[in-house]
Amino acid sequence: MTNNRLKIVFIGRYTEGQTGIVRSIYMGLLENGYDVHEINISSRPNIVANPYQKYGGHGPVFIDWRFIKEEVETFKPDIILFCAGGLTFSKEVMEEVKKKCTVIGFTLSDPDVFSTVSRYAHLFDYHTTNSTKSYKLYKEQGHRNIHYLPFGVDSRFFQARVVDPKYSSDVSIIGHYRPTRLDIAKALLDEKFHVKIFGRDWPIRSEGPVHDDEWFKAMYSTKIIVNFPKTGAGYTNVKVGVFEAAATGRLIMTEYFDEMEDFFEYDKEIVGYRDKEDLIKKIYYFLENPAKARIIAQAGRRRCLQEHTWKKRLNSFLTSIEIKESRF
Repeated sequence: MTNNRLKIVFIGRYTEGQTGIVRSIYMGLLENGYDVHEINISSRPNIVANPYQKYGGHGPVFIDWRFIKEEVETFKPDIILFCAGGLTFSKEVMEEVKKKCTVIGFTLSDPDVFSTVSRYAHLFDYHTTNSTKSYKLYKEQGHRNIHYLPFGVDSRFFQARVVDPKYSSDVSIIGHYRPTRLDIAKALLDEKFHVKIFGRDWPIRSEGPVHDDEWFKAMYSTKIIVNFPKTGAGYTNVKVGVFEAAATGRLIMTEYFDEMEDFFEYDKEIVGYRDKEDLIKKIYYFLENPAKARIIAQAGRRRCLQEHTWKKRLNSFLTSIEIKESRF
Protein backbone atom coordinates (compact mmCIF):
# COMPACT_ATOMS: atom_id res chain seq x y z
CA MET A 1 0.00 0.00 0.00
CA THR A 2 1.30 3.47 -0.91
CA ASN A 3 1.52 5.38 2.35
CA ASN A 4 -0.02 8.60 1.08
CA ARG A 5 -3.11 6.70 -0.08
CA LEU A 6 -3.99 5.66 3.46
CA LYS A 7 -7.60 6.08 4.51
CA ILE A 8 -7.84 7.32 8.10
CA VAL A 9 -10.82 7.89 10.37
CA PHE A 10 -9.74 10.71 12.68
CA ILE A 11 -11.60 10.99 16.01
CA GLY A 12 -10.89 14.01 18.17
CA ARG A 13 -12.19 17.04 20.06
CA TYR A 14 -11.03 20.59 19.22
CA THR A 15 -10.92 21.91 22.79
CA GLU A 16 -8.51 24.72 21.86
CA GLY A 17 -10.20 25.55 18.55
CA GLN A 18 -8.62 25.65 15.11
CA THR A 19 -5.14 26.42 16.46
CA GLY A 20 -5.16 23.67 19.06
CA ILE A 21 -2.90 20.65 18.85
CA VAL A 22 -5.63 18.17 17.87
CA ARG A 23 -6.65 20.28 14.89
CA SER A 24 -2.99 20.74 13.99
CA ILE A 25 -2.51 16.96 13.84
CA TYR A 26 -5.57 16.66 11.61
CA MET A 27 -4.08 19.28 9.28
CA GLY A 28 -0.78 17.38 9.26
CA LEU A 29 -2.58 14.25 8.06
CA LEU A 30 -4.13 16.22 5.21
CA GLU A 31 -0.74 17.71 4.27
CA ASN A 32 0.57 14.18 3.77
CA GLY A 33 -2.18 13.49 1.27
CA TYR A 34 -4.02 10.91 3.36
CA ASP A 35 -7.74 10.43 2.78
CA VAL A 36 -9.16 11.50 6.14
CA HIS A 37 -12.70 11.10 7.44
CA GLU A 38 -13.16 13.45 10.37
CA ILE A 39 -15.29 12.62 13.41
CA ASN A 40 -15.34 15.81 15.48
CA ILE A 41 -16.78 14.90 18.87
CA SER A 42 -17.00 18.60 19.79
CA SER A 43 -20.07 18.74 17.57
CA ARG A 44 -21.24 15.16 18.22
CA PRO A 45 -21.44 14.70 22.00
CA ASN A 46 -24.01 11.93 21.63
CA ILE A 47 -21.34 9.47 20.47
CA VAL A 48 -19.27 9.90 23.66
CA ALA A 49 -19.71 7.94 26.90
CA ASN A 50 -17.72 9.06 29.92
CA PRO A 51 -18.87 6.78 32.76
CA TYR A 52 -15.83 7.49 34.93
CA GLN A 53 -16.02 11.28 34.44
CA LYS A 54 -12.49 11.58 33.07
CA TYR A 55 -11.22 14.93 31.75
CA GLY A 56 -8.07 16.73 30.68
CA GLY A 57 -6.69 13.84 28.65
CA HIS A 58 -7.39 11.20 31.27
CA GLY A 59 -9.40 8.16 30.23
CA PRO A 60 -11.04 5.97 29.36
CA VAL A 61 -13.59 8.05 27.50
CA PHE A 62 -15.51 5.77 25.16
CA ILE A 63 -16.70 6.33 21.61
CA ASP A 64 -19.96 4.45 21.10
CA TRP A 65 -19.40 2.25 18.05
CA ARG A 66 -23.13 2.02 17.34
CA PHE A 67 -23.27 5.68 16.38
CA ILE A 68 -20.33 5.66 13.94
CA LYS A 69 -20.37 2.07 12.66
CA GLU A 70 -22.22 2.79 9.43
CA GLU A 71 -20.12 5.77 8.35
CA VAL A 72 -16.87 3.99 9.22
CA GLU A 73 -17.85 0.85 7.31
CA THR A 74 -18.85 2.99 4.31
CA PHE A 75 -15.50 4.82 4.37
CA LYS A 76 -13.52 1.54 4.72
CA PRO A 77 -10.50 2.93 6.59
CA ASP A 78 -7.07 1.44 6.92
CA ILE A 79 -6.66 3.24 10.26
CA ILE A 80 -8.91 4.55 13.01
CA LEU A 81 -6.98 7.19 14.97
CA PHE A 82 -8.10 8.38 18.40
CA CYS A 83 -6.48 11.75 18.97
CA ALA A 84 -6.06 12.52 22.68
CA GLY A 85 -8.78 13.19 25.23
CA GLY A 86 -8.49 9.72 26.72
CA LEU A 87 -10.57 8.46 23.80
CA THR A 88 -10.92 4.76 23.07
CA PHE A 89 -13.39 1.97 22.32
CA SER A 90 -14.61 -0.47 24.93
CA LYS A 91 -12.45 -3.58 25.13
CA GLU A 92 -15.02 -5.69 23.31
CA VAL A 93 -15.48 -3.21 20.47
CA MET A 94 -11.73 -2.64 20.21
CA GLU A 95 -11.04 -6.34 19.68
CA GLU A 96 -13.73 -6.55 17.01
CA VAL A 97 -12.66 -3.42 15.11
CA LYS A 98 -8.97 -4.41 15.20
CA LYS A 99 -9.88 -7.43 13.06
CA LYS A 100 -10.85 -5.02 10.30
CA CYS A 101 -8.27 -2.21 10.45
CA THR A 102 -5.41 -0.76 12.47
CA VAL A 103 -6.47 1.21 15.56
CA ILE A 104 -4.11 3.86 16.94
CA GLY A 105 -4.32 6.04 20.04
CA PHE A 106 -2.47 9.34 20.47
CA THR A 107 -1.86 10.70 23.97
CA LEU A 108 -0.83 14.36 24.13
CA SER A 109 -0.94 15.05 27.89
CA ASP A 110 1.70 12.70 29.29
CA PRO A 111 3.23 12.43 31.84
CA ASP A 112 0.17 13.93 33.59
CA VAL A 113 -2.31 11.33 32.29
CA PHE A 114 -0.07 8.27 32.35
CA SER A 115 -1.72 6.84 35.46
CA THR A 116 -5.06 6.37 33.70
CA VAL A 117 -4.13 5.93 30.04
CA SER A 118 -1.55 3.25 30.81
CA ARG A 119 -4.37 0.98 32.04
CA TYR A 120 -5.82 0.56 28.55
CA ALA A 121 -3.10 1.74 26.11
CA HIS A 122 -2.22 -1.91 25.39
CA LEU A 123 -5.62 -2.43 23.74
CA PHE A 124 -4.65 -0.34 20.71
CA ASP A 125 -2.59 -1.76 17.87
CA TYR A 126 -0.28 1.21 18.43
CA HIS A 127 -0.27 3.95 21.01
CA THR A 128 1.87 7.11 21.10
CA THR A 129 3.06 9.32 23.93
CA ASN A 130 4.46 12.85 23.81
CA SER A 131 6.72 12.23 26.80
CA THR A 132 10.09 10.47 26.97
CA LYS A 133 9.50 9.90 30.69
CA SER A 134 6.18 8.20 30.01
CA TYR A 135 7.62 6.21 27.13
CA LYS A 136 10.06 4.59 29.55
CA LEU A 137 7.29 3.94 32.06
CA TYR A 138 5.08 2.28 29.44
CA LYS A 139 7.98 0.04 28.48
CA GLU A 140 8.71 -0.81 32.11
CA GLN A 141 5.08 -1.88 32.48
CA GLY A 142 5.47 -4.26 29.55
CA HIS A 143 3.64 -2.27 26.86
CA ARG A 144 5.01 -3.30 23.46
CA ASN A 145 2.86 -1.11 21.24
CA ILE A 146 4.12 2.28 22.46
CA HIS A 147 5.83 4.85 20.22
CA TYR A 148 7.31 8.20 21.19
CA LEU A 149 5.79 10.98 19.07
CA PRO A 150 7.02 14.51 19.90
CA PHE A 151 4.88 17.55 19.27
CA GLY A 152 4.97 19.51 16.01
CA VAL A 153 3.09 22.11 13.98
CA ASP A 154 1.22 22.24 10.70
CA SER A 155 2.00 24.59 7.82
CA ARG A 156 -0.45 27.31 8.92
CA PHE A 157 1.92 28.36 11.70
CA PHE A 158 4.64 29.38 9.24
CA GLN A 159 2.44 31.76 7.25
CA ALA A 160 3.60 35.33 7.94
CA ARG A 161 1.12 37.80 9.41
CA VAL A 162 1.32 41.54 10.06
CA VAL A 163 1.45 43.00 13.56
CA ASP A 164 -1.99 43.88 14.91
CA PRO A 165 -1.82 46.93 17.23
CA LYS A 166 -4.50 45.43 19.48
CA TYR A 167 -2.21 42.51 20.30
CA SER A 168 1.16 44.24 20.02
CA SER A 169 3.67 43.73 22.82
CA ASP A 170 7.36 43.40 23.60
CA VAL A 171 6.81 40.20 25.57
CA SER A 172 3.86 37.82 25.67
CA ILE A 173 2.76 34.81 27.63
CA ILE A 174 0.26 32.73 25.66
CA GLY A 175 -0.98 30.03 27.97
CA HIS A 176 -3.54 29.35 30.67
CA TYR A 177 -2.93 30.17 34.32
CA ARG A 178 -1.08 27.76 36.58
CA PRO A 179 0.28 28.65 40.03
CA THR A 180 3.85 27.82 38.97
CA ARG A 181 3.65 30.57 36.33
CA LEU A 182 2.39 33.37 38.53
CA ASP A 183 5.64 34.57 40.09
CA ILE A 184 7.34 35.16 36.73
CA ALA A 185 4.21 36.65 35.16
CA LYS A 186 3.84 39.19 38.00
CA ALA A 187 7.52 40.08 37.78
CA LEU A 188 7.26 40.73 34.05
CA LEU A 189 4.26 43.04 34.51
CA ASP A 190 6.31 45.13 36.94
CA GLU A 191 9.02 45.84 34.35
CA LYS A 192 9.24 48.72 31.88
CA PHE A 193 8.72 46.67 28.73
CA HIS A 194 5.21 46.09 27.36
CA VAL A 195 3.78 42.73 28.46
CA LYS A 196 0.57 40.96 27.43
CA ILE A 197 -0.77 37.76 28.97
CA PHE A 198 -3.26 35.61 27.07
CA GLY A 199 -5.07 32.66 28.63
CA ARG A 200 -7.77 31.48 31.02
CA ASP A 201 -8.07 32.10 34.75
CA TRP A 202 -5.13 34.46 35.34
CA PRO A 203 -5.61 36.31 38.68
CA ILE A 204 -3.58 39.25 37.33
CA ARG A 205 -4.00 41.57 34.37
CA SER A 206 -4.57 39.52 31.22
CA GLU A 207 -6.29 39.67 27.86
CA GLY A 208 -8.17 36.38 28.28
CA PRO A 209 -7.80 33.30 26.07
CA VAL A 210 -7.14 33.52 22.33
CA HIS A 211 -8.12 30.93 19.74
CA ASP A 212 -8.10 30.59 15.97
CA ASP A 213 -7.21 33.85 14.15
CA GLU A 214 -6.84 35.73 17.45
CA TRP A 215 -4.13 33.26 18.50
CA PHE A 216 -2.15 34.00 15.35
CA LYS A 217 -2.58 37.75 15.84
CA ALA A 218 -1.32 37.52 19.42
CA MET A 219 1.67 35.38 18.48
CA TYR A 220 2.72 37.37 15.42
CA SER A 221 2.29 40.71 17.25
CA THR A 222 4.87 40.10 19.96
CA LYS A 223 8.66 40.13 19.89
CA ILE A 224 9.41 37.63 22.64
CA ILE A 225 7.45 34.61 23.89
CA VAL A 226 8.04 33.31 27.41
CA ASN A 227 7.52 29.55 27.61
CA PHE A 228 6.87 27.53 30.76
CA PRO A 229 7.95 23.88 30.42
CA LYS A 230 6.19 22.56 33.54
CA THR A 231 2.95 20.65 33.00
CA GLY A 232 -0.13 21.01 35.16
CA ALA A 233 1.10 18.13 37.33
CA GLY A 234 4.54 19.70 37.70
CA TYR A 235 6.58 17.67 35.22
CA THR A 236 9.16 19.40 33.04
CA ASN A 237 8.38 18.59 29.44
CA VAL A 238 8.93 19.83 25.88
CA LYS A 239 5.52 21.30 25.13
CA VAL A 240 3.77 22.17 21.90
CA GLY A 241 3.98 25.92 22.54
CA VAL A 242 7.72 25.88 21.85
CA PHE A 243 7.18 24.57 18.34
CA GLU A 244 4.24 26.90 17.69
CA ALA A 245 6.26 29.96 18.71
CA ALA A 246 9.33 28.84 16.77
CA ALA A 247 7.29 28.38 13.60
CA THR A 248 6.11 32.00 13.75
CA GLY A 249 9.67 33.30 14.09
CA ARG A 250 9.20 34.73 17.59
CA LEU A 251 12.15 34.73 19.99
CA ILE A 252 11.45 31.97 22.53
CA MET A 253 12.67 32.14 26.11
CA THR A 254 12.28 28.96 28.13
CA GLU A 255 13.96 27.30 31.08
CA TYR A 256 17.14 25.29 30.58
CA PHE A 257 16.56 21.53 30.65
CA ASP A 258 18.26 18.65 28.84
CA GLU A 259 15.36 17.34 26.75
CA MET A 260 14.90 20.66 24.97
CA GLU A 261 18.35 20.23 23.42
CA ASP A 262 17.00 17.32 21.38
CA PHE A 263 14.92 19.86 19.45
CA PHE A 264 16.54 23.30 19.63
CA GLU A 265 19.99 24.62 20.45
CA TYR A 266 20.10 27.10 23.30
CA ASP A 267 21.46 30.56 22.47
CA LYS A 268 21.40 29.78 18.74
CA GLU A 269 17.76 28.82 18.10
CA ILE A 270 16.08 29.61 21.42
CA VAL A 271 17.11 31.43 24.60
CA GLY A 272 17.30 29.72 27.99
CA TYR A 273 16.78 31.24 31.42
CA ARG A 274 17.58 29.93 34.92
CA ASP A 275 15.26 32.07 37.05
CA LYS A 276 13.12 35.19 36.78
CA GLU A 277 16.10 37.54 37.29
CA ASP A 278 17.97 35.84 34.47
CA LEU A 279 14.86 35.96 32.27
CA ILE A 280 14.27 39.67 32.84
CA LYS A 281 17.93 40.48 32.20
CA LYS A 282 17.83 38.61 28.89
CA ILE A 283 14.57 40.21 27.82
CA TYR A 284 16.09 43.68 28.23
CA TYR A 285 19.20 42.57 26.37
CA PHE A 286 17.35 41.26 23.32
CA LEU A 287 14.91 44.17 23.21
CA GLU A 288 17.95 46.44 23.05
CA ASN A 289 19.58 44.19 20.43
CA PRO A 290 16.77 43.31 17.99
CA ALA A 291 19.15 42.17 15.22
CA LYS A 292 20.59 39.48 17.50
CA ALA A 293 17.08 38.49 18.55
CA ARG A 294 16.04 38.10 14.90
CA ILE A 295 19.02 35.88 14.08
CA ILE A 296 18.13 33.43 16.87
CA ALA A 297 14.40 33.54 16.17
CA GLN A 298 14.85 32.87 12.46
CA ALA A 299 17.25 30.01 13.18
CA GLY A 300 14.59 28.47 15.42
CA ARG A 301 12.00 28.91 12.70
CA ARG A 302 14.22 27.17 10.13
CA ARG A 303 14.88 24.27 12.50
CA CYS A 304 11.16 23.93 13.13
CA LEU A 305 10.34 23.98 9.43
CA GLN A 306 13.01 21.40 8.62
CA GLU A 307 12.42 18.95 11.45
CA HIS A 308 9.39 19.65 13.63
CA THR A 309 6.27 19.60 11.47
CA TRP A 310 3.34 17.24 11.92
CA LYS A 311 3.68 16.35 8.27
CA LYS A 312 7.13 14.90 8.90
CA ARG A 313 6.30 13.42 12.31
CA LEU A 314 3.17 11.63 11.08
CA ASN A 315 4.74 10.35 7.89
CA SER A 316 7.70 8.97 9.84
CA PHE A 317 5.46 7.27 12.38
CA LEU A 318 2.97 5.80 9.92
CA THR A 319 5.73 4.43 7.68
CA SER A 320 7.39 2.77 10.68
CA ILE A 321 4.42 0.61 11.69
CA GLU A 322 2.66 -2.34 10.10
CA ILE A 323 -0.77 -1.32 8.83
CA LYS A 324 -3.34 -4.03 8.18
CA GLU A 325 -5.21 -4.23 4.92
CA SER A 326 -8.71 -2.92 5.51
CA ARG A 327 -11.33 -5.65 5.86
CA PHE A 328 -14.39 -3.42 5.99
